[in-house]
Amino acid sequence: MDMTLCAVDLGAMTTRVVVHAAGFASAMGSELKIVHATDAAPAQHNAIVDAFFKSIPYDVSISESSFAVRSGKAAEVILGDAAAGGAGLIVMGSSSHGGLARMLLGSTSDAVLQQTTTPVLLVPPTSMDIVAGAPRPAVTCGAVLAAIDLTEINQRQLRLASRIAAAASCPLNLLTIAGALMTDHDAGQRLRGLAHNLEPVRPRGLIVRRGDVAEEVSRCAASEKAGLVVMGLRDRARGRPGRITAKVLHSHRAFVLAVPADAH
Repeated sequence: MDMTLCAVDLGAMTTRVVVHAAGFASAMGSELKIVHATDAAPAQHNAIVDAFFKSIPYDVSISESSFAVRSGKAAEVILGDAAAGGAGLIVMGSSSHGGLARMLLGSTSDAVLQQTTTPVLLVPPTSMDIVAGAPRPAVTCGAVLAAIDLTEINQRQLRLASRIAAAASCPLNLLTIAGALMTDHDAGQRLRGLAHNLEPVRPRGLIVRRGDVAEEVSRCAASEKAGLVVMGLRDRARGRPGRITAKVLHSHRAFVLAVPADAH
């Protein structure tokens, strides 16, 4: 993972988002870049940079060259910088602004999930943290839960979940919500096959549940003490990407990392 892109709006969540981005960048061995999108005049950009550096905690080391102020719509700026820099991860906050998925996420994060080809870590506006700040930011998510859709296998999701579990020295569990036409045994066997050659960390547990997907993922995150849920982003042809992600995030039981499938 060559670069972690952190998107900030200089609002109340800026510190939380930056700390989590720094923790994941450190854990994954990637360079941290931070971007802020604005419609302010270029003459005001220096004031924006000053405001940003006053907002970050002392234990996050960031140089001015790592922070960029871009003119334009936030989602377009984030996606453009992620593509141009070859980002392996986007980290951004989620906040409510009304309307279906946007009510659960926020207009910018919703727009990013609709179009991204880069995994997106969504930082919820709660007191829960999965990165410890001192002496330097480090991932401490307790456990990683990979929620697997067996009708749309996402190998990139599995690989990234395993890498994060290894980097954070925490257990990995695989979960699937079985459909009506699949037995628990068959679902478990499918999970076992996915887990067999997974590296660098193989799953500690394989979990099959039934019911509403978002509700069961959230309940399982709580019962397994998983601070991070890694979810695949649904293909556009099968529905709105990020819809279930938004519902899981709204439960306030875990952070969510939404992973689009590998490009074909």
